[in-house]
Amino acid sequence: MEDRRYSFVVCHKEDDRIIGSIGLSFVVRGPLQSCMIGFDLDQAYNGKGYMTEAVKQVVRYAFDELKFHRIVGEASPRNPGSIRVLEKAGFHKEGISRSNVKINGEWEDHQVLAIINPSEDI
Repeated sequence: MEDRRYSFVVCHKEDDRIIGSIGLSFVVRGPLQSCMIGFDLDQAYNGKGYMTEAVKQVVRYAFDELKFHRIVGEASPRNPGSIRVLEKAGFHKEGISRSNVKINGEWEDHQVLAIINPSEDI
């Protein structure tokens, strides 16, 4: 099995329809044991807690089963909903990556958040 990316879908409980996705990418093993989380959700389901619950489940899986030490998430400061999802899932703000991602031809800053595996002895 290649240990580079893990992809998950978010399904609506009532009818099992796929309403979003979550991915763990930029996997680095060795001394770092880290990855980056990214997610998207059908706009009709924003603000209802679906993504927060899904992120919590994926984080639990990443720590318990995949044995990651640290997971990083990034979001545009203009996307407070995504920042809130990460914070509700236990991520903490670490700072701003300046001119980090080119969106519509413009370099934009991104808020960096991270969570550390709580079950490890540090």
